[in-house]
Amino acid sequence: MNPFQTHGAFSWHEHLAADVPSAVQFYTQLLGLTTSEMPMPDGNEYTILQSNGKHLAGLMACPPDTPPCWTYYVTVQDIQKLLADNELNMIVPLMENSTVGTFGGFLDPQGAYLAIIQYHDAHEADEHAIASTHEALTTHGAFSWFELQTPDPKAAADWYSSLFGWSITKIETPSTYYIASVNGTEFGGIMEPVAPGIPPHWNCYITVDDVDTVQAEAAELGATITAPAFDLPNVGRLLHICDPAGVAIAFATWAPQTPE
Repeated sequence: MNPFQTHGAFSWHEHLAADVPSAVQFYTQLLGLTTSEMPMPDGNEYTILQSNGKHLAGLMACPPDTPPCWTYYVTVQDIQKLLADNELNMIVPLMENSTVGTFGGFLDPQGAYLAIIQYHDAHEADEHAIASTHEALTTHGAFSWFELQTPDPKAAADWYSSLFGWSITKIETPSTYYIASVNGTEFGGIMEPVAPGIPPHWNCYITVDDVDTVQAEAAELGATITAPAFDLPNVGRLLHICDPAGVAIAFATWAPQTPE
């Protein structure tokens, strides 16, 4: 599954930073990534995180009154039709990037933020992009599993299924977990918050070669370890942190993967 060409797939990941140089230094040092710069229309630079020539995510300065965060983009085939057919709470109105596509962002009914994007054809064929879910699950530094924590997971699963056409499978882990898939490929899950007071939000697991090495390096670089590395049978070894700016992100060394 190519996420840039698949309606309903997570395809891009963007860090909004209060201090861009510090954020770039943290993630490049933590994961051993390289960077490239892309000029923006406002004259600022957009930093792209790379691993072995593959583009993984972008970093840019926070807009005014926006706290540091990771933002995740879902591919849609016809963004105007999606908005015409659904009453979305668009808190970031549609914008056009001549080299990438049209994008904007909304709050879901329970208050979690998510972005949507319709790509130009040239960008969909970008040879530098992670082009499949299997590649994301096996490439160090790739964003590979997306997870929503929200008070009513069943309602959220139904809502997103209607919006994007996701297929939903309910499992017990032992808590209830809703696995989302598109075109037969699983890519994320929906669950209740792991602790009281956590607001609805999307988070992501980044694939890493060795979670324990990342945990030690993250602590050394000033991150807060919010859930130390633990094993999830048949899934992999997982880790949750907040980076030095307080932004949540997770990491996983996945169990061996079968090619798509």
